[in-house]
Amino acid sequence: MVSWKGIYFILTLFWGSFFGSIFMLSPFLPLMFVNPSWYRWINNRLVATWLTLPVALLETMFGVKVIITGDAFVPGERSVIIMNHRTRMDWMFLWNCLMRYSYLRLEKICLKASLKGVPGFGR
Repeated sequence: MVSWKGIYFILTLFWGSFFGSIFMLSPFLPLMFVNPSWYRWINNRLVATWLTLPVALLETMFGVKVIITGDAFVPGERSVIIMNHRTRMDWMFLWNCLMRYSYLRLEKICLKASLKGVPGFGR
């Protein structure tokens, strides 16, 4: 049977990213050419704001609880997180972890070499 929560979740993420790209990110595109560091600063914060949506939906609608073990993040120190993807949904659980430490705006993703030739992901 189809889960209405699942359909709502997917539609909310789709429409949120669609309208967020149009109304939140695109107005700042000219700033990329005028002052790239300001553009990057604003863009990082807007994307982090959007990434709280899937985290909030996972926790409130589906009751997801993320338990963080291992070495703690040290404020002001750089960290590398290496993930072994078991599913295509792993990113959303990483966002739960990063939100707990207020690091969503600092997330940078490097994909594996086999994806560098795929349009949109690579060149």
